[in-house]
Amino acid sequence: MDCKEVTEFIIVPPEGQRTDLWAAKERFLDHLRRHFPGYSFRVARLSPIDPGETFGIFPVMNFVGPDNQSIMCNEPPSWLLAEIRRACYAFDIRKSFAA
Repeated sequence: MDCKEVTEFIIVPPEGQRTDLWAAKERFLDHLRRHFPGYSFRVARLSPIDPGETFGIFPVMNFVGPDNQSIMCNEPPSWLLAEIRRACYAFDIRKSFAA
C-alpha cells in the first residue's frame, strides 16, 4: 500500500455558524483555497463527532487510486490543522454577504 500526504479536508462549522456559512459556502471555500494552495476543501453540515463550538477539521485520509487499490495518507501535522482552523475563523461572513 502506497502512502501520500493528505490534500483534502472536510470542514464542519460550529453549530451556531452553520446556516450563515452554508449560505456563503463558495466564498468560504475560495478563502481557504487562497490560503492553502494545493489543498481542497469541502463543507459538511454534519460531523462524525460533535466539534462543539469550534470548526471541525477532518482530513480525508484514504482514497481509491487509479489501480482500484486503497491508498492511505500520512496523518497531517497538527500545525496544519491549527492553521486551517485559524483561517476558518478569519473568514468574515458579513463581508462575504456584502460582496
